[in-house]
Amino acid sequence: MPNSPLLTKIHDVPGGRILQIIMNRPEVHNAVNKEMADLFLETWKNFREDPSLTVAVLHGAGDKSFSAGADLTALDLLAGLYTSDVEKKDYAKKDPGPMGGTRIVQKKPVITVSHGYTYAGGLELFCHGHIRIAEPQAIFSVACRRWGVPLVDGGTVYLPRLIGWGGALPMIITGQRIRAERAYQLGLVWEMTKKGKGLERAMSYATQICRQPKDAMLADLSSVIDGWDLPVSEALVLEAENTYPVMDSQSTKDGVKRFLEGDRFWFR
Repeated sequence: MPNSPLLTKIHDVPGGRILQIIMNRPEVHNAVNKEMADLFLETWKNFREDPSLTVAVLHGAGDKSFSAGADLTALDLLAGLYTSDVEKKDYAKKDPGPMGGTRIVQKKPVITVSHGYTYAGGLELFCHGHIRIAEPQAIFSVACRRWGVPLVDGGTVYLPRLIGWGGALPMIITGQRIRAERAYQLGLVWEMTKKGKGLERAMSYATQICRQPKDAMLADLSSVIDGWDLPVSEALVLEAENTYPVMDSQSTKDGVKRFLEGDRFWFR
């Protein structure tokens, strides 16, 4: 479906499978319309529930944008502005997010890679990446500040958690644009690549993640997410609950065996 606003590809690699997700509306800077949002929701649910999928890589089509956010020409459909008062009351607890599944907390690795405009809801999507990669020309902004549209796809949740209040609040309040280098300094971007190399690096990350033992990694990722807002003592208990399930897992047994045989794999 080359004309679909959201494309997916599955890559089989040693140790796992990579789900590549491509926002495919380059003519409008990969802005998310209702059709794309519906496909996003289906895709994120499938990624969460399919045990054969190990890691997801999200990026934008074309040569200019990751995503400019919500398509404001279709905002009424995305935000459900014609819903009833009863539906609006239940919206926050029941709706999966106007841009499609953005209120699903993924506990498998997600990599986002930007090579251009990463604005508003597009920035929110970028923040959903556990690993975030950018090319030097990428630009980031809560651009919806100019139009009075709020962040409702995780922006006010993820930005402060990723870069702290000191970096997040100026971005959220002003909508000021920052370039990839500044985003890297703030911690919004984990790694910068050369121009044109972002997706290649993201796929390298994903391939290497598939190669590593999975049970320990998934348990640790879940522990980080679920323990974020717990008191330290409770978070330590939550972490410790992973001990025996993971140590008894086949992936850990295989990993220890490889270590004893002299395999010294380092992530590159």
